[in-house]
Amino acid sequence: MAEETHYTANTGMVTISTANSNLDGTGTLGTVLTGANNGTLIKSVFIKAQGSTQSGMVRLFIFNGSSSILLHEIYIPENAQASVNKSFEIQLDLNITLKSGFMLRASTQQGNTFNIIAEGMDWSYYSSQVRTDTTQQITVNGRASISTSNSNLDGTGSLGTAYTAGSSSNFNGSSIRTITIKSTVNVSSGMIRVFLQNLSSQKFLLTEILVDTETKSALDESFERTVLFEDDLDIQAGYSILVSTQQSENFRIEVEGTNWKYAS
Repeated sequence: MAEETHYTANTGMVTISTANSNLDGTGTLGTVLTGANNGTLIKSVFIKAQGSTQSGMVRLFIFNGSSSILLHEIYIPENAQASVNKSFEIQLDLNITLKSGFMLRASTQQGNTFNIIAEGMDWSYYSSQVRTDTTQQITVNGRASISTSNSNLDGTGSLGTAYTAGSSSNFNGSSIRTITIKSTVNVSSGMIRVFLQNLSSQKFLLTEILVDTETKSALDESFERTVLFEDDLDIQAGYSILVSTQQSENFRIEVEGTNWKYAS
């Protein structure tokens, strides 16, 4: 009998900051994501510093319930975060599967603060009858206007909500294709910061976009930048994308997304 695979977004997020030099999975680690009943596909992991960093490592481990195995080490360079110099960030395309109950965990060599965000997809099956794919996609265009200066990287201060994924009672998750930032005034150098917010209203810095000084005119367009997620950024149902601006200048944020669900 043919089976249709159903995917449900499982976005794992944790903040780590306690120095741990161990490679054997002991010491302080943060749990990023836990494998669901049939397992979880981890498409990618985002590592984003919340400030300046010293040279060292962020380590990813797989925990099986009793011990941890080192999966990856990511070199973190020394970097002085500033209003015109974004903090360290990297995206790892993992595409690995995590067994039910197993955990993805993370540690930091230095006592610097990092957000670890895992883009996970749980799967299940529809098997009561043979049928063709019945995925239903609903286009969502989110937007926000921001203008209040906020230099914080920890999710506090003034933020605008640009997009919210459909609720879990209606959808299995939401796919983000692009985030476009467009100024409506002359702008000076600074940052636009993009955060993910979970169902507990915790906010995790995902990425920063450098804004260059630009003067608009009849012949020169105002600042514009589009962040493209080539394989989409899949976020959990009910999660939100929030944005802030380093400078007190006017920006419009447009998010192109799609909620998905399956016919019963």
